[in-house]
Amino acid sequence: MGSRWIIECRRWFKDALEDLKVAELLYQYGHYAHTCFHCQQAREKFLKALLYARGIEARGYSIYRLLNEFSKVYNIEIEDKYFNYARELDKYYAPPRYPNLHPGTDLAAFELYTKEEAERCLRITREIFEFLKKYLPQLKNM
Repeated sequence: MGSRWIIECRRWFKDALEDLKVAELLYQYGHYAHTCFHCQQAREKFLKALLYARGIEARGYSIYRLLNEFSKVYNIEIEDKYFNYARELDKYYAPPRYPNLHPGTDLAAFELYTKEEAERCLRITREIFEFLKKYLPQLKNM
């Protein structure tokens, strides 16, 4: 595998960590919808980094699909809870950012998300990061 794949892996990994940091900062300031969105982004980018590490350029935004692809490429069984987390975080890709994805309410999109949802998104994002980190040994010093 050429260095192009490792370079891409590192780039996506660094962006995933940045999205997690942004999510944590947004949470501290009460921006719960965008906390959820950045958690989704962090997970998506982390999984793409793992696929780049194996020479695969992943496409799409579904964490569930990316996790499924990851499990096949790495030939590992993944607990159902991680697939459930993936389904949950997939819901935060677009709706937190667009009011028209919430018909029938007068509230802005960001007003529909709670502190508890944001806390959960952060918790499950950190948990999957901990589970998946062992598959990127070449990035331990980052």
